[in-house]
Amino acid sequence: MKRNDKITVITCAAAFALNVALFSVKLYVGLSANSISIYSDAVNNMFDSLSGLAAFICFAALLSSTSEAARAIIKKSEQFFSFVMSVIILLTGLYFAYNSLERLFYPTPISYLTHYLVLLMITVAVKLIMFFAYRGVYRVTGSPIIKVMAADSLLDCFITLATVMSLTVSQYAEFAIDAVFGIVISIALIISALKLAKKSGAVMLDFVGSEKREETEEIFSSLGVEVEYITYRRTGTETEAFVKPVFPENSDEDKITQTLVTACKEKGVTLHILKI
Repeated sequence: MKRNDKITVITCAAAFALNVALFSVKLYVGLSANSISIYSDAVNNMFDSLSGLAAFICFAALLSSTSEAARAIIKKSEQFFSFVMSVIILLTGLYFAYNSLERLFYPTPISYLTHYLVLLMITVAVKLIMFFAYRGVYRVTGSPIIKVMAADSLLDCFITLATVMSLTVSQYAEFAIDAVFGIVISIALIISALKLAKKSGAVMLDFVGSEKREETEEIFSSLGVEVEYITYRRTGTETEAFVKPVFPENSDEDKITQTLVTACKEKGVTLHILKI
């Protein structure tokens, strides 16, 4: 196992443990304070922990597997899990949006205690530390999963700060401010779920956008290489192109092939030249 891979696996495991702890704290505060926005934030952390667990399992399985076929299946399984999770998050977001709207029209009292505020601010500090830790790990490993985790942690910081404001302001406002923040968090969950569903669904279906296809085929045209056959495959977050080229006569095929591979790699495509 490579050093960077070990770091990624350990980071995913730590993310799972920390998000479970944050979920537990926020769930306690949300239920105790009767706050829909804090409860929604807690569920958001629950999904973060499940995502971290899924990433850990998939990474560990990939690193222990030596069969390319098994690795491809595991990567597809990761995307399938992501798609299922996105559907669950979407339904949860809609559920909380409905509850928040109900609270907006039929407000319920919110309990406010100082230690609730302290606990929430501690969770903000933990998420901020996680953000900087993820950024440090990303600089070392370059893992796209870690990059997403870093962005998600920063977003969680702002969401929790919003719930702190909601909890504080609700003590002085007659308007159901908690319900408004609940709706905002629900919208954030729904948008996140739709983006995840679109991305994971496209990967599961081996969908490669026309822009990526055109970029790849333009590389061949620029080098005077005709394409007799080309097909694309999505494996995890990677795009692969399988091409049977027709090289110009009396050309250095090895040199052109190396140029093609390098140029495609820069566009995020792993090129496989078919010799048959």
